[in-house]
Amino acid sequence: MSLFLDEAEMVQELQAKGYRVVKVDFPEGKKASTVKDLVDFFYARRRFYNPDRKHPHSIDYSADVKYVSSFIQSRQKLGLGRKQAIEEAAVLIEALFKFEKHLRLKEPVVGANILAVRPIMDRICSFANGEVAEANETDTELQVNSWNEYYNKRFAAEDFDKAANERNKLLELLNDGKNRK
Repeated sequence: MSLFLDEAEMVQELQAKGYRVVKVDFPEGKKASTVKDLVDFFYARRRFYNPDRKHPHSIDYSADVKYVSSFIQSRQKLGLGRKQAIEEAAVLIEALFKFEKHLRLKEPVVGANILAVRPIMDRICSFANGEVAEANETDTELQVNSWNEYYNKRFAAEDFDKAANERNKLLELLNDGKNRK
């Protein structure tokens, strides 16, 4: 079964039901070419990976631009050009939110100030480079557990039905045997 949805119709229908519809663009990291683009990308990735997390009422671009700019400069000190530093920063921002649960932070990532915390960003570099296998193992374990839960529920119901049918057959045989005597 295929379902075709018209975005404009969906928006109108939701608004008619009293919902406020806000369209959020998720810019691609590779398209980011300025510090402001990276700040926008940071918050877009935050919304993408954590849609249920409360967002700040306002974004302090002046402070965030300082953190992101400093982060790009740290990438440039490693020998990257500005364009490559911005691209790498976008990849690391993506990895930050993708692997946030594996960092075991005391508080969730709220603002771009986390980019200035070197131990965390070094760990994110390790995750992004695939040097840390625990993230992949954890994701695999979570996926296997969800499969097991699905199949356990499905097959438990089937096993219960089979056992009930077998029990009914046995009871019928016993009743037939009693009725013949």
